[in-house]
Amino acid sequence: MILDPDAAARVEAAFDTAQLKTRAPLVCVLAGASAARDAEFLLGACILALATPFPLLLFTDLSAHRIYIAQLLVAILAGVLGSLPPVRRWLAPKRVVRSAGHRAALAQFVLRGIDRSRCGALIYVSLAEHYIRIIPAEDAARAISHEQWQAAVDHALGPLAAGATEAALTGLAADCGDKLAGPFPPGELADPKRQRFHMV
Repeated sequence: MILDPDAAARVEAAFDTAQLKTRAPLVCVLAGASAARDAEFLLGACILALATPFPLLLFTDLSAHRIYIAQLLVAILAGVLGSLPPVRRWLAPKRVVRSAGHRAALAQFVLRGIDRSRCGALIYVSLAEHYIRIIPAEDAARAISHEQWQAAVDHALGPLAAGATEAALTGLAADCGDKLAGPFPPGELADPKRQRFHMV
């Protein structure tokens, strides 16, 4: 569970409140991670373990039995360390993280139908990468500058990195609702029963 049910309900309520300010559909998707990289980290642990005997054979007089034990220990240690989220964040190149987050956000933008709204916006948040992306539809992108959207992202990144996920999400809801309210004041929604907050 990414958020407990009470926190999820409060975030959903925050997005419902923000939606009352504007006719532009506003949807948030909270993901545990943008991409599963288990296979990559497992492969890295295996390669490290396979490379372990080479320097030991060249520079030590250890027996084959002890080299084998060292190889097993390296494989286990690398596998355990590679499973820890802070280590994964530190090892994963920022460019790769941003690219995975951007692809996941674009997929959700289409999946949630915001691409058809013209004036809506999708907020995508990935906890594992501490990544936030706001993707506005065509009219919203013209009415609100990239710098304004980025300011909302920057404001939410601090609480998200500190583990205050609920505060980051409710802040994003209020901020984006306020930004959309000016160019797209309240009116009839194309899909009034649309779910505004999703955890994937």
